[in-house]
Amino acid sequence: MSTTPKEVKLKIDGNEVTVPADWTVIKACQENGVDVPHYCYHPDLSIAGNCRICMVGVKGMPRPVVSCAQPVAEGMEVTTTGKDVEEARKSVMEFLLINHPLDCPECDQSGECKLQDYSYDLGRDHGRFHEEKVRKSKATMGPHVKYWGSRCIVCTRCVRFTDEVSGEGELNVIYRGDRSEIALFPGKNLDNPLSLNTVDICPVGALVSSDFLFQTRVWNLHSGPSVCSDCAVGCNSRVDLDATDHIKRIVPRQNEAVNKSWMCDSGRLSFDYTRENRLQKPKLHGKDATWREARRSALELLSTPGSVALISAWNTSEAMASIKGFLGDEFPSVRLFGYGNPVVADQVFPGFTISGDKNPNRAGLKEVLGINDAQASIKSLAGESSSIGCLLLVHNIPNFEITPEMRAILDRSQNVVLLDFATGELLRYGNVAVALPTLTVFEKSGTFVNRTGISQTFDRVMEPVTYGMPETELFAALRHEIHKDAGQPLKAGVRA
Repeated sequence: MSTTPKEVKLKIDGNEVTVPADWTVIKACQENGVDVPHYCYHPDLSIAGNCRICMVGVKGMPRPVVSCAQPVAEGMEVTTTGKDVEEARKSVMEFLLINHPLDCPECDQSGECKLQDYSYDLGRDHGRFHEEKVRKSKATMGPHVKYWGSRCIVCTRCVRFTDEVSGEGELNVIYRGDRSEIALFPGKNLDNPLSLNTVDICPVGALVSSDFLFQTRVWNLHSGPSVCSDCAVGCNSRVDLDATDHIKRIVPRQNEAVNKSWMCDSGRLSFDYTRENRLQKPKLHGKDATWREARRSALELLSTPGSVALISAWNTSEAMASIKGFLGDEFPSVRLFGYGNPVVADQVFPGFTISGDKNPNRAGLKEVLGINDAQASIKSLAGESSSIGCLLLVHNIPNFEITPEMRAILDRSQNVVLLDFATGELLRYGNVAVALPTLTVFEKSGTFVNRTGISQTFDRVMEPVTYGMPETELFAALRHEIHKDAGQPLKAGVRA
């Protein structure tokens, strides 16, 4: 039996469109490129219909209707402009601005505020309200979220999020009428792992991020699309950077097949490692070296009998394919194993799941290298007793704590060639002969395969802050070092 929803035909501003019968008018408009102003409506939340600014005209109805709560119907004729519609929206804007403070110069939402945008498009050119404004409370909702009550338009997006997506129900509306505001239930804090999504969906500056507060103005930021590497979900994200290429915040991008409109707090705050404890240059036995010196030493060590390669699930699929091809062609006797952060239980919420697999590309290990279980792979290597001539360790995991399996492998390795972006615990362990600097996921392009098998390609969003290079470029340079006497040209962009 088919589950495809029935479709209906309707006209939007005179243009005939065909949409699923279970859509609302506002969704039909948005999916067909017609913008309808809205505050309380969100595609991944239930319908509230309380802001009233999304009104449209429907032929046969005596007055404008709320488009977010109006189902589409066969033969419906919708108009999103016209005198009645525009007057209704202007009236809504006037009511919303009656008690709203004029504090745009200090508000963190300024520059990306729907209230600003719609006030410019729909607001009156003068105010008619001269009475004293209602002043509401300020509050710290949780470790990452602050609340400015006077800016709140009580759209209830945040309340519905905590009810329907996080399921924690920390927020509710208190008082009535123009005194209404958002508050915490007694004894609760907004401290669930998804709390910063309430900031994302707040259409005004009522809920703000404590981590981003007063950091910079949004019009001074430049942005790039990316994929979160914090876990195996692979949330689609947008990375916002200042003029000096410092990451200031990460927010979700909508992808209905992966993360809808959400991402966890941990993923969006995991970017400090781009600037901290970076491996700036190649090293030989702890001392700075040139790339050529480091490459020659690495190749010499890889020729040692009993050498092994170990690659983490934080590497891109392109890096995995590169090391597979390099070893297969140049060092076929080197065995290849995989590893990653230990897997813990998922955090399951009504509308979102945070994966307990804190590796962005464990599925890539299986797809590219045929390593079905990274944990079993490193355990099998750790369980061996023979000495390892040289360990080629392609790491790139931030804030990594050496596991017992990794410690057993390092202790058996005569020498280690480490590919990593950080001067972390692995580099300080003592037997790293060669360290080759790589780049973070923000500084390179690549592909991760998430837990459901979806391949997601991302581009770099910032310039490299070290002299490191992507793994694909690095292995190409190693190949060149082997074959340069045969006249093989160095790949464009690869450092000598």
